[in-house]
Amino acid sequence: MTRLVPSVPRTLFLSTFLFSAAWGCGSELNAGEDFGTGGADAGIGGGSGGEVAGSGGLSAGSGGALPSGGAPSGGQPAVGGAFGAGGAISAGGAAASGGATGSGGETASGGADGTGGMDGGSGGAASGGSSNSGGTLHVFMLMGQSNMAGVAKRQPSDNNSDDRFKVFGGCNYKAGEWSTVVTPPLNECPGEKGWNLSDTVDPGMWFGKTLLPKIPAGDTIGVVGTAESGESINTFISGGSHHQMILNKIAGAKKTPNARFAGIIFHQGESDNTQASWPGKVVQLYNEVKAAWGVDYDVPMILGELPAGGCCSAHNTRVHEAADQLPKGYWISQSGTKVMDEYHFDHDSVVLMGTRYGEKMIEALGW
Repeated sequence: MTRLVPSVPRTLFLSTFLFSAAWGCGSELNAGEDFGTGGADAGIGGGSGGEVAGSGGLSAGSGGALPSGGAPSGGQPAVGGAFGAGGAISAGGAAASGGATGSGGETASGGADGTGGMDGGSGGAASGGSSNSGGTLHVFMLMGQSNMAGVAKRQPSDNNSDDRFKVFGGCNYKAGEWSTVVTPPLNECPGEKGWNLSDTVDPGMWFGKTLLPKIPAGDTIGVVGTAESGESINTFISGGSHHQMILNKIAGAKKTPNARFAGIIFHQGESDNTQASWPGKVVQLYNEVKAAWGVDYDVPMILGELPAGGCCSAHNTRVHEAADQLPKGYWISQSGTKVMDEYHFDHDSVVLMGTRYGEKMIEALGW
């Protein structure tokens, strides 16, 4: 089902790892995205070519139950600090500024039909060192290429001071543990490919901050970042070079008794520009992630449009097709955004896109 939002240009934040080069459709410069105007995995370090089929080797497990009550402890967490039942984490960190604003604000016209919250599970409070004791940890996957990993430099306004916002692993956070979010980025750096940057802002940061006011007292937001700059969707589905990383992170995140898989945000496609097989691979990725979480309910998957005026805006028709093919598929517009190069959103546009992801997820979950 397609989720319509104002036509919003999606600008890919190309990993500016090499800082000097610029990319063009079909060749990769700037050490960022593998952009090709046709075949997937064009450019340096592209994933395995061809279409990878199958759902191979997924780890199954229970989707995590919904525990009751229990307000989280106060206190501002330190960067990377792991959190556990009870004890607050050390104070510190800059306070987050208010919500993002941007031109071309997103409308919910033509919104998706897949409203209504997730199927509830029963009981079971978290214990010892994995999340706030009591309420539900609502877990969202952050997936895609460099515009999901983040390229624009972070600013103090991007920081978080709310200890209800958690990340599993992530850049500058402890691997394999839930930590309270203080600063972006939230995906791994430099990542498996080595192109993810360490001093940037990613849309997942503002996605989480947008969700916080909507969760019940005692609940928390958790994000699991798996974005890899410059990579084709072929590298994320079964048989691809990053597929096992995704499974491993899910396996670790779902061990928390009160964790509940709630949704996916996905910004990708530059490396697979206009390929007719791409929407089907998005559906495959969705099914594989859902199987890895071991859940029997559908969750919203929200796709972001690619930036207008760049190499790959023609791919947005595929973005809409993929959203239509998903059981709870949505897309957000890139309208009103700006790019810092031909492919990547500038800082304010990252904030805007992250906020739009959050607003659309709130709508999809009926929050």
